[in-house]
Amino acid sequence: MSQSSNESSAGGVPSPVPPSGASPLGEPRPAPWWAWGALGFLFLAQMLGSFDHWLFTALILPIGLELELLDEQAAWLSSLTLIAASLWAPTLGFFADRMRRPRLAALAIAAASLATIVTGMAASYDQLQAARVLVGIGGVSFRVIALTLLMDLFPRGVRARVLAIYFLALPAGAALGLGLGPALDIGLTWHTAFLIAGAPGLLVAMAALVLPEPARGISEGVAVPRLRLHEAVGPSVEDYVDLMVNSSYTYSVFGLTFTTFVIGGLFYWLPSFLTGVRMIPADRVGPMLAVVLPSAMAVGIAGGGWLADRWSKTNPRALFLVPAGAALAAIPVLLVVIFGKSQTAVVVAVFAATALLFANLGPCFAIIARVTAPNMRAVACGSALAVTHLLGDVWSPGLMGWVADVFGQTDSMATPFGKALAALGATPRVIAGRDPENLAAAFLTLPPALAIAAVVLLAGAWHLPRETALMLAKLRAAPPYSFPPQPQSRENP
Repeated sequence: MSQSSNESSAGGVPSPVPPSGASPLGEPRPAPWWAWGALGFLFLAQMLGSFDHWLFTALILPIGLELELLDEQAAWLSSLTLIAASLWAPTLGFFADRMRRPRLAALAIAAASLATIVTGMAASYDQLQAARVLVGIGGVSFRVIALTLLMDLFPRGVRARVLAIYFLALPAGAALGLGLGPALDIGLTWHTAFLIAGAPGLLVAMAALVLPEPARGISEGVAVPRLRLHEAVGPSVEDYVDLMVNSSYTYSVFGLTFTTFVIGGLFYWLPSFLTGVRMIPADRVGPMLAVVLPSAMAVGIAGGGWLADRWSKTNPRALFLVPAGAALAAIPVLLVVIFGKSQTAVVVAVFAATALLFANLGPCFAIIARVTAPNMRAVACGSALAVTHLLGDVWSPGLMGWVADVFGQTDSMATPFGKALAALGATPRVIAGRDPENLAAAFLTLPPALAIAAVVLLAGAWHLPRETALMLAKLRAAPPYSFPPQPQSRENP
């Protein structure tokens, strides 16, 4: 029987009999033997990128002192990297859906590594800005490519765990950056620290050229010729419009966004909060966070991916329910961070809150893979990263700083809302010789964001099974248009 008898022509409904070479309906293809090696390589490359990010965070004080940066300039450099990454990510996704990804990955790793080296050689604020822009562009380019490769290589039954393993590169790099950064600065200089951080990436970039390029969607159990046809035709404008109104996609992205909002503000203000409000000595806060944050991130990422995959075997909606439950559970834990009386309880709560906040990474990106056609997953991932940063951690530290300043003033605290904050224990304090700030009030902006994230994720759970089936049906069917366009036959008059 020919393939045309198994499936309808362009735009038709797929037959229940799969085409030759495809797995049975609904049965994904197992990962090839080399896929785990590719995962290890992508983990290593992402860890180097995370190392640069956290190394810059650890060394911003000596960098600022030597280059005579204002506090606003130092804060802007971190935001600049995220903004550059966010603005570039969707464009990179467009090219990654159409070009050979290992070559793009090699270029991205090389660009980010060179930018890290240039950071160490920067002699002015302008040079530092240019270097951090390139770090953001190179880093997000690699992240988009790596995510799509893993989505193609691993079937949906293990995808949340695999993506969680990849995302574990983030806390691994954080541990390196926060742990080695101060030591390298003391033993050598901050310039040398960035040279050391960037050099290995050039070797990794060359090795990326030998990565295989799997057929886009190879793990979905669809015949390779059909996948190649979708890949050659590419998505239409209507496909991109459908993506923007795909409920599972949008709910997962906005759930990530509200959680990222919390992470950005929490990580930025946590050192000042612990020293100025929780009264933990400053010389203890830095070393403590260098251990607590990376380890908590690792526990949350690994736990969220594992639980989501295990539960999704019997309930596919678990990919939404796990991050929604984690967001809800993080709310009372954050309240312990804000109002806890014991320093030990506060530190334990910081660990638990961080772990819960990172539990959504594997499941949410696994959702994106389930409902997005393989020939447009790079655009989907790039757009998701752009939204989560631009609407999340780019502006949450500034908003929290504004709240801290406003309710650090006597007249604001004299209002009914200010009196309610004071009754809760959120009162202004003088921190590090600055004007009075109400960081406890600023931290109270985080629980409502988590509540919104939980509601959004719970709402998305209802749509996932239907939209997963819809994506697979479209993938098994022939594209509704051909490429290149075929000439139309004309009848003689």
